[in-house]
Amino acid sequence: MFPIITLIGQKNVGKSTLFNRLTHTHDALISNYPGLTRDRQYGYFQCKQFKSILIDTGGVDGLHYNIKTENIQNYITHQTISAIKEADIVLFLMDRQSIGTSVNYDIINFLKKLKKPIFIVINKIDDIPYHTNNIVWDYYSFDIKNIIFISAIHGNGINNLLKNISLLISKNYKNNTPKTNLNETIHTNCVNSSSYDNKKNNLTSTTLAVIGRPNSGKSTFINYILGKNRMITCNTPGTTRNCIHIPIIYNKQKYTLIDTAGVRKRKKIDNVAEKISISKTHQIIKTAHILLFMGDVDLGISDQDLYLLRFIVNNGKALIIIFNKWDKISPDLRQKTKKNLCEKINFINFAKIHFISALHGNGIKKLFQSIKKTHLHSSSFTKTISTTRLINILYEAVSKSPPPLLYGKKIKPKYVHVGKDNPLTLIIHGNHVSKLPNSYKRYLKKYFYHTLDITGILLNIQFKDTVNPFINK
Repeated sequence: MFPIITLIGQKNVGKSTLFNRLTHTHDALISNYPGLTRDRQYGYFQCKQFKSILIDTGGVDGLHYNIKTENIQNYITHQTISAIKEADIVLFLMDRQSIGTSVNYDIINFLKKLKKPIFIVINKIDDIPYHTNNIVWDYYSFDIKNIIFISAIHGNGINNLLKNISLLISKNYKNNTPKTNLNETIHTNCVNSSSYDNKKNNLTSTTLAVIGRPNSGKSTFINYILGKNRMITCNTPGTTRNCIHIPIIYNKQKYTLIDTAGVRKRKKIDNVAEKISISKTHQIIKTAHILLFMGDVDLGISDQDLYLLRFIVNNGKALIIIFNKWDKISPDLRQKTKKNLCEKINFINFAKIHFISALHGNGIKKLFQSIKKTHLHSSSFTKTISTTRLINILYEAVSKSPPPLLYGKKIKPKYVHVGKDNPLTLIIHGNHVSKLPNSYKRYLKKYFYHTLDITGILLNIQFKDTVNPFINK
């Protein structure tokens, strides 16, 4: 059972920098660009002898909002208030420049009504002793006794902050356990498990990264699975900026969903925030176990979609293709729509394709069946398949359809084995096999795919000629 500590404050006061320092990760995006954080981000950190949950939130201009108004700042404020209500302790960050603003007083008044322990954390203070002696009186007007001076970027004052938080936890929760426990946290889908010791706490899970262009429905998809509005969804493209990790349990299987920023054409990117977000998405593509590529059936397949798919394939990742907003296509046009979409991505013949409605949940049950099967194959293929079976499949394929002659001589594939796991690569040896026609190489690949019942995994086959050791003797 862990206490929850929430970071709040105005834009650009250093919340994400402090989050990364305390969790020892780079999960929160950092930039001088204001308002980079939008969705709340969760992580674990060690606060002296206490393991705690830390929440990073977006910058707020106050804690009043109208959720019915489609405005990004309204959604960010709503997310921040949700994080505050979850918290056992609130760290209210500000810097020297923001002290006198009316926004800070409004936030303090809001927090006092909730009667939660509050720390005012003054960031971007490098000369701690000097500022403590000369400007601490400036903050007494907030009527908060816990005032800590830090430099999140350089680490000054961090030990003092942790010491004070630890003392408060020890005092308040020695005989009264915090309201949140680990199992509850998993089921309510709020912790970034990438920064936690999975093996020690039995939290091994499959990471599912949802990738696609802006506004394809990635956050809506995740919200449906969670059964609540965990991610900000808005008609404005580029709403999601960071890659948010959310552990879930679905049909008794443990997964970590990763919502990523939408990727669009580089020539259309005109701000630093989006460049940073897309860079983070590319990193996630290289590390996630399974990629869920989400397209929009209304918009079809764009050049940017094809770029993303090729990038995924080149990185040898397990892949499932999802076309969202299927409910918007009339029944009499669905068959034609499917045909057109599949023709444009016919170079990807190893991935399952699902047509869903993230808004209404149509098709999601079948999607997770494919996810389970894909993970099973990607994680255990090389452990369960023997070289003997691969050789038998090769001989079976050759027997059913022999290779063509080469200058009147037979091409003889003789031996096959696994070359590497990621991407899955089979190496076929034999006489002149490198000179097999491309059509026959495609036949062999298709035969292995079909016989091994491989789902969602890129399969490469390399052909190596057998060299006669006595040819020059």
